[in-house]
Amino acid sequence: MMVLRCSSGLKSASELVSRAKDFPALLLRPDAAGTQKELEAALALAQKAFGEGKNISSRLPNEAMLFLASETNFSSAARKVGVRDPGDFLIVAKSKIPLPQLRKRLALKKARRARLSKLGRKIGKYYQAELGIERMALSRLRN
Repeated sequence: MMVLRCSSGLKSASELVSRAKDFPALLLRPDAAGTQKELEAALALAQKAFGEGKNISSRLPNEAMLFLASETNFSSAARKVGVRDPGDFLIVAKSKIPLPQLRKRLALKKARRARLSKLGRKIGKYYQAELGIERMALSRLRN
């Protein structure tokens, strides 16, 4: 999994998102990615939803964003965890995307590997990642 903390010279987040449409990657706020395990789970749950034909979005990165935000509406998910500032954001992809390609398309000024905690801090008896993964899995249950 590739997780980069980036800064772009583009003027707006919407321009950044539109330029990244062809990339199989999520663009997130830096604080939206709690732990490495949560990101891995969001990507895995999105892949599973596609495999079972239960996906909401037509794009895998958007489906992963829905899971990460625990939402079923993409606009709400984008407001919750999506990129807001082109000067500071994360690029998350299941496989590596060539950095020169990212730099050119997204006008990146900086791109460095983001260091995320594997499980996060302990909250009571459980780790942050465990609670996040449970929240994501339960977000698709219907009453």
